[in-house]
Amino acid sequence: MNGLRTDRRLGRYAGKQGPTLLVVGGIHGNEPAGVLAAQDVLAQLEEGGIEVAGSLAAVAGNVGALAAARRYLVRDLNRCWLPEDIARLATHPASDDDPEYAEMRALAAVIDEEAAQAERLVILDLHTTSGDSPPFSLMSDTLRNRRLARALPVPVILGLEENVDGTLLEYATELGHTVIVVESGRHDDPAAVELHKAVIWLAAAAAELLPATAPQVVDARARLRAVTRGLPRVAEVRYRHEVAPGSAFAMNPGYRGFQDVERGELLGHDRAGPIPAPAAGRILMPLYQDQGDDGFFLVRRVSRFWLWLSGILRRLKLARMMLLLPGVQRHPARSYALRVNPRVARWFVVEIFHLFGYRKRRREGEYLVFTRRTPG
Repeated sequence: MNGLRTDRRLGRYAGKQGPTLLVVGGIHGNEPAGVLAAQDVLAQLEEGGIEVAGSLAAVAGNVGALAAARRYLVRDLNRCWLPEDIARLATHPASDDDPEYAEMRALAAVIDEEAAQAERLVILDLHTTSGDSPPFSLMSDTLRNRRLARALPVPVILGLEENVDGTLLEYATELGHTVIVVESGRHDDPAAVELHKAVIWLAAAAAELLPATAPQVVDARARLRAVTRGLPRVAEVRYRHEVAPGSAFAMNPGYRGFQDVERGELLGHDRAGPIPAPAAGRILMPLYQDQGDDGFFLVRRVSRFWLWLSGILRRLKLARMMLLLPGVQRHPARSYALRVNPRVARWFVVEIFHLFGYRKRRREGEYLVFTRRTPG
């Protein structure tokens, strides 16, 4: 892909006072499509003198890794946004041993700067995959993020945050911003740049920078609908295959995103032997690159009825009723978390908590701890 710049700030196009759409590309350095797409959209806005009700800004995520065309240099920048690392951002010095900390500090500063001058900050984090895939979006399940995700005619994937820690998505959502991730095809496929451009135009309309009837927005909607026809509108992660260091994981060739797989189907192998699918479903992000610790995900369709019901329950602010359920209590140290004794609360625990917006699930001793995202 030609024309790649590795400056941190890719550009900014400002109109009347209003919200800001911040496009982040290249959080992974072997994924330049988002950077190229943002540059192209900014150039189109400038050349056309297009009026916007707010600002569109774009930034490169991992400048060092982009220059090296590697996913990361030392640490995966999209796994670094953990509480202990965030707390060190202001004081931890950069060094050759931890270049991703410098990237974190710079990117966090950009987000803070944009948030300080915008009426409302919307963040679009653009990625690509190592295998062929139609575009899809990922989000932390807040009502605000849902509204943005629904504006894009691509499948929405829920539950990634229960399986992967330290993402920019999680960090920015906790700050109270509207944020989604969009994956748009294979790293080296020129079509991924065009799909990302379509996503940016639609996100600009969803953020109210542009009218939904703008020609670029209409064309973008048609493009994305054409490549996602027949795919589930919403799905959730049911399984993540973690790749351990030194495991020599190898995905069997030929899998593409959203391909149906059967339970027991041989998907790959590692030093321990063959890796069969633990359940039937659709495969997502099969790993066909050297770096990365996500071998593949399995997802399944989510009924729109459950999304509608969960939206109603949250708007009515009925989450406090969770404390009336047997085996459920408020976490003693975190007011935004609930602790569940699974020996008492046995039936549909995960499904019920998802309805009320508690998506982050971790085990602490004998308890399951569910964390709810920032309201909105």
